[in-house]
Amino acid sequence: MIFEITLLLILLIFSGVFSATETAFTSLSVSQVQELGIDFGKKGRLVRDLSKRTDILLTTILIGNNLVNISASAIVSSLTIEMYGSYFLAFSTALLTLVILIFAEVTPKQIAIVHNEKIALFMAFPIKWLSWGLLPVIKLIGFISSLITHMIGGEKKKLSLDNILHMVSIAERQGVVETYETRMIKNVFRFNDTQVQAIMTHRTEVFSLEKNTSVQEALVQISEKGFSRVPVYNEDPEEIIGIVLAKTLMVNFYQGKQELEINSLMLKPLYVSGTRKVNELFYILKNQKLNIAIIMDEYGGLSGIVTMEDITEELFGELYDEHEQHRKERITLLRDGNHRVMGDTPIHEIEDVLGLELPSGKSAQTLAGYLVEYLGSIPVKNQNINTPFGEFTIESIKRNRINSVILNTKKS
Repeated sequence: MIFEITLLLILLIFSGVFSATETAFTSLSVSQVQELGIDFGKKGRLVRDLSKRTDILLTTILIGNNLVNISASAIVSSLTIEMYGSYFLAFSTALLTLVILIFAEVTPKQIAIVHNEKIALFMAFPIKWLSWGLLPVIKLIGFISSLITHMIGGEKKKLSLDNILHMVSIAERQGVVETYETRMIKNVFRFNDTQVQAIMTHRTEVFSLEKNTSVQEALVQISEKGFSRVPVYNEDPEEIIGIVLAKTLMVNFYQGKQELEINSLMLKPLYVSGTRKVNELFYILKNQKLNIAIIMDEYGGLSGIVTMEDITEELFGELYDEHEQHRKERITLLRDGNHRVMGDTPIHEIEDVLGLELPSGKSAQTLAGYLVEYLGSIPVKNQNINTPFGEFTIESIKRNRINSVILNTKKS
């Protein structure tokens, strides 16, 4: 009897070890696995290899855990029948289940979450040796499991961008990263998916100069606006034919060429489609050593302009120099709990700040675009637009474009 009780205790310990090992390996993050492989030599590399082969790792642990639990159950059943008869089997089974849950499942797994690296390193070689001994059984179980999974039609899910962004949001809520860091991380990941038309300066807001403007007059106008690079048009402001640099104008002005027309000083512009991705435009501007691009619509007309500063702000937020007037924040919380949202706010920014998942189409990359598409016409000032995401009240219109709206998410 003493032998059976001793063996039972040993089996319960092994059950707890298997449970802790399973949790230790499955709770290791990708960065932890990589660090262990670098910092702990052969043992760390083994942990890394086992973490990559989760099918062998988990099957080995589950086989071992089930074997010891079944053996423990058999010993308890045998002792119960020998000492008290079969009438107490149900009681002893329930008691054993409770003991296993507390001492061989829940408690070991909670410990393993806190000490996952130490336990994974300690158990790496025992699990490897056990997997060798159980290899035929592991292969058979793996084959049957794969066959059943294939018949059901299941497919292994891969880590997606949405999964990563969700983990970043969780890290923010837990205080691991700051809010501004979360915004920056999300901006980096969405850099490849954002179209340039979502961050461009619309053609109605573009400051440009006529090609026959003199150097002196051009400098006067530029000094009022504070731009260093200005588009040049030919008769029609939407027909951009070049880019002139303020630096070039100043050099010619001080050389006595005040009356020289700027069409002889302009550079060839870069034309880009509005559906081009921001990351693509960034590399084009970088490789060609340019700082501005002319954005064209699908009909070849002017849609707007994008500068390198616009692209940088997409990652780091609004940037201002000492002479630039601060623009309104795109999303502002008002005293009554509503939000003022600027019309040029990209849809993904609304998703990040307000948690609203507005659908974006081919043309609707901003809130203004979404509301016009949703309504089917250009709204007027003070018009209320009820959407599934809340009530939008048009606060201001500028040149037939939505400049700002008041969002009440309580009404939907």
